[in-house]
Amino acid sequence: MKILLVGMNHRTAPVEERERFAVDDPLPWLAKLVDSPEIQEAVLISTCNRVEVIAAAGNLEAGRHRLRSFFHRELGQAAPLPQQRSENAVLYEHVDIDAVRHLFRVSASIDSLVVGEPQILGQVKEAHTLATSAQTVGPVLNRLFHASFAAGKRVRTETGLASGAVSVSFAAVALARKIFGDLKGRTVLVVGAGVGVISTELCLV
Repeated sequence: MKILLVGMNHRTAPVEERERFAVDDPLPWLAKLVDSPEIQEAVLISTCNRVEVIAAAGNLEAGRHRLRSFFHRELGQAAPLPQQRSENAVLYEHVDIDAVRHLFRVSASIDSLVVGEPQILGQVKEAHTLATSAQTVGPVLNRLFHASFAAGKRVRTETGLASGAVSVSFAAVALARKIFGDLKGRTVLVVGAGVGVISTELCLV
């Protein structure tokens, strides 16, 4: 059994592309994946900064082709990618130990937009829970994900990784304080949309 991971994140795709591939309800997509003969187990992680599928497949090349087709033809609805980017540039792929290492890095928030942010481990756990309810997780991925949870927890409790700025909004406030000093009494204008912007505004207030 081979472990495959195909996905995109904040490093390989701009936010408008990630939004196009984002999934609100992974259950029907997971069922579709494991119904195909190439994929035996699958978990789909979809957050604001990444969309990834981790799968167990009996045949490496068949599984790889199925996951890439899944991203392009199903999640992406066969819409062409921007001309300045090829599919290979947007999507990354990891196999076996590299896939395991990548998932551990994600669970430990080492691969996050802001290293050490606390939400991602909960998001990975939720993705595993949903895949379990869809019965698309078997012995291979179940063992892998539980190991990644333990690794993520150890990183948070045994290192100082989460001691600094652990969100985009927190980092923005820290940078503003570094540039302007005390923010008390200052007027702040926030332009944009999304939870991160709201969080930044609340922090500054």
